Amino acid sequence: MGNLEHLKLLRTDMEAKGWTISSFIFVYKNIKYVVLVKLFIGPIKKVNPYALVQLEFMKYNNIKDNYVVEAHSNSLLDDIKSIRKYFGIAYGPNMGQLMEQFAQTLNRVVPTQVPNHYDETQLKCLNYSLSQSDSEDPTKIYCYGTIMNPVGKQRSPFNSDKTKLNRPALFKELGVDPRRSFCYSNDSQKKKSDGEIIANINKQ
Repeated sequence: MGNLEHLKLLRTDMEAKGWTISSFIFVYKNIKYVVLVKLFIGPIKKVNPYALVQLEFMKYNNIKDNYVVEAHSNSLLDDIKSIRKYFGIAYGPNMGQLMEQFAQTLNRVVPTQVPNHYDETQLKCLNYSLSQSDSEDPTKIYCYGTIMNPVGKQRSPFNSDKTKLNRPALFKELGVDPRRSFCYSNDSQKKKSDGEIIANINKQ
């Protein structure tokens, strides 16, 4: 069994449930991190052919302090110096063993299934990443309606995930048709309730 075996299980569950992204909390050396787990879809390109997922670590109290790295079921796929620098791991005589212990520590908090709940900071990070992947303004988090894409065009998986995260009941009601995209604004005044959005569709 690999040191990061849970990543393989989580990726399988993400694929089965149609998620491009997931998240969990990691605490190391008394520093709390939000960790995003991303599949290689759209702009998320795989560099190492053996990579399972892309991970993005963000310090909980300063999410701009981040570290993006690919990983497989055994380790993070980066040079030891870069890993040590971000996580504050002191140099030791047996760095290989230290990296193995680090991966095992991380593996203990990697969920094997997509979580059903995220805290506010995780949601902020997830929304920001999904909006970037979808070439959207990350501040657009207020859903106000939907549009139907032309025949042969479907909404992006990132638009689906953003709506599943922020408006799960609305997505359950309207997300069945893959041509329907959900529209977001950065103006909270434009936000519509599920009932209003559904009613507007029924008027069309």
